[in-house]
Amino acid sequence: MADETSSDVDVELGDDYFITLDYDDGTSEECEVIGIFEHDGGEYIALGPEESDDVYIYGYRETDDGGFDLLELDESVFDDVSAAYLAIQDQLEGEPEG
Repeated sequence: MADETSSDVDVELGDDYFITLDYDDGTSEECEVIGIFEHDGGEYIALGPEESDDVYIYGYRETDDGGFDLLELDESVFDDVSAAYLAIQDQLEGEPEG
């Protein structure tokens, strides 16, 4: 079973959305929402932390109250979803602008 991660939508700047990830140890981290995508019937979200070039990928589930939950992924699912995310990024980079 996936663990839920607490999150709050923090700031909206133009087309950029930021989420604050609150960790169990009391720390938090600002992340830009890179995108939400589907893969094998599930929804996932890619987040880019402000202080790093890393990308975090979580399961994504909208809630009845208009919010959402982030779900940690098992390693086997994470590997598959990460590969799908990279394929999407490669496809987007190959598209002509305009």
